[in-house]
Amino acid sequence: MRIVILGAGYAGLRTALDLARLRREHALDVTIQLVDQYPYHQLIQLLHLTATAGIADQKTIYQLDRLLQGREIERVEGRVTAIHPLERAVVLADGRTLTYDRLVIALGSETAFNVPGAREYTLPLHNFTHAVALRKHIVAQFTKAASLTDPTELRITMTTAIVGGGYTGCELAGELAVWADDLCRQTGAPRTEVRIALIERENQLLPHFGKWASDEAVRRLERLGVNVFLNTPVVQVEPQRLRFADGRILRAGTIVWGAGVRAPALLAEAGFPTDRMGRVLVDRYLRVDGQAFIFAIGDCAAVSDGRGGFLPPTASYAVRQGAHLAEVLAAEAQGKAPRAYEPVELGEVVSLGPNDAIGNALGVPVVGYPAVLLKRGIEEYYRATIESA
Repeated sequence: MRIVILGAGYAGLRTALDLARLRREHALDVTIQLVDQYPYHQLIQLLHLTATAGIADQKTIYQLDRLLQGREIERVEGRVTAIHPLERAVVLADGRTLTYDRLVIALGSETAFNVPGAREYTLPLHNFTHAVALRKHIVAQFTKAASLTDPTELRITMTTAIVGGGYTGCELAGELAVWADDLCRQTGAPRTEVRIALIERENQLLPHFGKWASDEAVRRLERLGVNVFLNTPVVQVEPQRLRFADGRILRAGTIVWGAGVRAPALLAEAGFPTDRMGRVLVDRYLRVDGQAFIFAIGDCAAVSDGRGGFLPPTASYAVRQGAHLAEVLAAEAQGKAPRAYEPVELGEVVSLGPNDAIGNALGVPVVGYPAVLLKRGIEEYYRATIESA
């Protein structure tokens, strides 16, 4: 059985590593191809640290060749441009075609530039390249500010607007507020002119956490000097300018766009059923609806939460879906009936600067330094699982 896995993110890599282990343990007759446009695995949850110099670059990416060494997983570097279910084929940007017996779609998500001007005039933060580019831009802005004399230009240059109050926005705002101290000392930029605005269209931050988490996040971010704007939809982006639904305007030298994600358009183009975010609809076995040989997991999959909705696009769910799908594929390779996927809510933690965080663990709220330690523990555990699988 030839199994092709599209995407080496949290979900796809976990599937590949666990399937390789199960193949070894049960002597399965399967081949595994792992396809990704990059030669590395990105720790997306740590991009806010890369963007603010809070962590060395080499700690947020893992070279795939190193992770896959000795595991008999073929790495294919290329960008997927089309999937043809009837032919059981995948087309890459360079024209290569891969055929499969089973296909795993784990292509993640991409930034949803759903406001006019957002794509042209903002900086995204959705992959390692984005994070490095954002860091360079912020350093350049602070360096420029050190020599400015015009007060209006200085104010604009030293203002960072972060659109979107989810995981990315909250974590970036917290880290940037703390990093600004060091950055001003290094560049000579005036610390008193630093302004960070976190802008959310809804009435709370971190919608998957509940009202308590939003209130706590707002309080802790404002304590760091972040200005939080709720119920503030952005309707237009122009160069160094945000226009809001109520007519107000914010001018900022740095505008970061983190207001939502969507699945790659090629999934709908392949004819798969999708939800409003472009995510592929799957059944209890993570199989794409209407497809016998194709599965979808992670951010690009609309997986039922068992309560009439879909699971949020988080790394923790992606990893566990990848592990479960490896078992499903191993069962099929042995001619056995697979076990249905049952989501378990273990919890999430969001950092609000290097020394603060909020989250929940098995439904129990956790805040402050205990949450920081929990998040670090989760990250180190994940590193250990991909290095020793």
